[in-house]
Amino acid sequence: MGSTVLYVTVSVDGYAAAPGDDLSRLHRWLDDAGPQGGDDVARELVERFRSAGAIIFGRRTWDAGQEPWGDDDVFSSPVFVVTHESRAPEARNGTLFTYVSGEPSSILVQAKAVAGDAEVVIMGSPHTAQQFLRAGLVDLLLLHIAPVLVGGGIPLFADLPASHELALLSWRRARDVFAVEYAVLPADGR
Repeated sequence: MGSTVLYVTVSVDGYAAAPGDDLSRLHRWLDDAGPQGGDDVARELVERFRSAGAIIFGRRTWDAGQEPWGDDDVFSSPVFVVTHESRAPEARNGTLFTYVSGEPSSILVQAKAVAGDAEVVIMGSPHTAQQFLRAGLVDLLLLHIAPVLVGGGIPLFADLPASHELALLSWRRARDVFAVEYAVLPADGR
C-alpha cells in the first residue's frame, strides 16, 4: 500500500488559515508560480496530486475550493470529503467526490481501498489533518511554508495529545515558498 501524506500550506507562525478562513495570503505562491510557470515546486505538487490514488479533505476545504476550482478538472483521483452532512457521492469535472464521516481510520480504509498502491493525500482542512495525526495515521508530512505571519486563524497543529518525532526527508526553496517533507516516526522513535 502507498503512504498516507498530509499536505498543507502553512504560515511561518503555524496557521493553515488566516482569520475568517482567509487562504489568499497563504496560497498566493500558487497564484504567482502556477503550474505552467517556472516553479518546479508548484509543478511537483500538481503532479503529486495527479498521481495520488485518493485524496481526503474536510468540508472547509471543499467549500473554500469551489470558487477557485470552478469548472476546472483539478483532481484526477477520487476525493473523500469529511463532513457530518449526509450526501450522495457526486461526479464533478471528471472527479468522484464521496462524502464520508466517522473515525479517521475507517475513512482511510475507504481511501486506501480505492488508492491501491498509490499515495493517499490528506490536504488542507486543519481539523481533518489534526484528526488523522492524533490517530497516528500519517506517514509523511509535506508542508509548504508561506513567507507570511498571519497572527491568528486556524492553527495547523492544535490539540495534539503527544509529541511526534519527524525525520527530514527533503527541503526545497521556491520563489515564494519553502517546501519541506518529513517522515512521521512511530511513537517509539524508530
